[in-house]
Amino acid sequence: MESFDNNKLCINVTALSNTATIYLSGYFSFDAHRAFKAAYINHLEDAKIGNIVINLSGVKYLDSSALGMLLLLRDHVMAASKSLILSSPSSIAARTFDMAGFHKMFTIN
Repeated sequence: MESFDNNKLCINVTALSNTATIYLSGYFSFDAHRAFKAAYINHLEDAKIGNIVINLSGVKYLDSSALGMLLLLRDHVMAASKSLILSSPSSIAARTFDMAGFHKMFTIN
């Protein structure tokens, strides 16, 4: 398991079988953009990985920059012919996704 920490958002990554799961906890904002990209970039290029799951159960806060990062990730995942799932959003993340219409753009479970 890899771990990326930028003092506000803790990011842990696991890769099992053909799925890379990125666990986020804490404050997901612009400050996390480099660490967030570092967490997924190698998995986009890995032919063995077909699914990327972003687990948001530990997210306490997210802003418009975080939404933008997820949209960029979606574009990268689609270009790489992989699938993306936003998993277990915290209550704050779920409310934000609902307001932003993310259920129309992402698989959320």
